Amino acid sequence: MKYFAEQKIDLHRDRVVELLTDHRQRRHWQPGFQSMEPLEGEPGTVGATSLLNFRVGDRPFEMIETILAKDFPRSYMVSYVSDQSASISRNSFEETDDGGTLWRVDLEMKLKGLYGLMAMLRPAAFKQQTQALMRSFADFAAR
Repeated sequence: MKYFAEQKIDLHRDRVVELLTDHRQRRHWQPGFQSMEPLEGEPGTVGATSLLNFRVGDRPFEMIETILAKDFPRSYMVSYVSDQSASISRNSFEETDDGGTLWRVDLEMKLKGLYGLMAMLRPAAFKQQTQALMRSFADFAAR
């Protein structure tokens, strides 16, 4: 499944990228985020992998994040792999005329099991979830 989402953020592009890529800030805007543990490579560099720990309700789950490409402050690309999904997230950041940022995410997802069935039955739900997460970040960043 492939889709994109966009979010306008009333903050300079450099600050948006700084906040978005700082895992210490993630718990303030990403529901369920618990922690990040570096696995390989220098955190924040291309090729680095990290274990991301989440809790949704009473259910913990993990994802492996790998930084695939980085051209700050214009763009970066990461992959996320769990036992139910694999995705590539291409993030781009465009300065707006009013000094803000337009954040665009192009997502490509491969889903298994129940998530795969949900994607077939309700593909719009995944885009809505991504958009809600982007809004949550924009609200956090604007504070």
